[in-house]
Amino acid sequence: MKLIVLASHPVQYHAPVFRQMAQEIEAKGGECLVVYLSDFSIQGYRDRDFNTTFAWDEPLLEGYRSTFLNANAQEQPAGFRDLHAPGWIDILKAEKPTRILVTTLNYQGAVTATLQARLRGIPCTLRAETTDVSVVRSPMKDKVRSLIYRTSYSLFDSAIAFGEFNRQHLIRHGISPQRLGMAYFSVRDRTSEIPAPEKQHLRQNLRTSLGFNDAQTVLLFSGKLIPKKNPELILNAIAQLPPEIQQQLGVIFLGSGTLAEKLQLLAQQLAPLPIHFAGFKNQQELPPYYLAADVLVLPSQRQGEVWGLVVNEALQAGLPCIVTEAVGCTADFAHFPDFQTIPENDAIALAQALKPLLGKPRDFNRYQTQMQNYSIAACAHQMAEFLWDLK
Repeated sequence: MKLIVLASHPVQYHAPVFRQMAQEIEAKGGECLVVYLSDFSIQGYRDRDFNTTFAWDEPLLEGYRSTFLNANAQEQPAGFRDLHAPGWIDILKAEKPTRILVTTLNYQGAVTATLQARLRGIPCTLRAETTDVSVVRSPMKDKVRSLIYRTSYSLFDSAIAFGEFNRQHLIRHGISPQRLGMAYFSVRDRTSEIPAPEKQHLRQNLRTSLGFNDAQTVLLFSGKLIPKKNPELILNAIAQLPPEIQQQLGVIFLGSGTLAEKLQLLAQQLAPLPIHFAGFKNQQELPPYYLAADVLVLPSQRQGEVWGLVVNEALQAGLPCIVTEAVGCTADFAHFPDFQTIPENDAIALAQALKPLLGKPRDFNRYQTQMQNYSIAACAHQMAEFLWDLK
């Protein structure tokens, strides 16, 4: 097999999967090339949601072949027409791929590239970040959307789902269950790379430096401080609790975004509750915060939260999780102990969900066995095997 992976841009969560998948395919005698529509995430860019400028501290291009169709990009694309596919036909002629794995249809360049591949008789497999439950739509919009997806998906002879809601979406829009693989969304397990004694040391040091005592249950929000993520629900929920429970809590907001100032004002109303705003942290800076916390809370609204990879990171660190029904991974993690799902925008439900988790002993390895199915190795292997069997 000669595989080309078509992706929008290098992403810190996807690059390790592409790296290992390419290595597995090459070990079988095949070839793999990742073609990116843009390199803006390599150049460094201003993220509109994080409201800050940065470049990821991950090696996004090491260990696999890659190339760019739009090099030296300066800005994060904002819409469907922002990324095109110049030189794609030349790549098809030079590489002569036997299959294309398309990981996005959000840009004109990806749709055009898929059409051009199909016109040349090259089979295509879909791996797209879409579900039918992450956004609330009117019946009319849902019908139009479904028609567009059914038309688009007719270009693909197969697909690889990333979770249960995505699997349901793909089948609903014409992908045959017999031609549908599953490889769960995954992230690098950084906490497993830390020796056990060091984990406790990192936890204690950060908690002390942030002003949390050993008895407090520290809630962690990790992500962009934007309306989609709805971080203020955490503070609204705490306000519902009696003072004797409030004093058992602490909060870390790990991330930046447009709601930062509003959240800081709300936090002042809960004084003297210890609430720390850590700001944006790059990938290698994250583990101490997950180790220091006791519960992850992801209170997203139905504005496109198709999975919620911070939940993977939290479970890898042994953290119980409370998420709303709007979070796409709920169907896949619901069976995990102390994984709670609450209604969207329900501060009272969140307050009630917190109570049984107060003062629970911390176990960094609690979900270690279950999370093997959500590892980089498992995801890459499942994708490589599925694609190889398709030929």
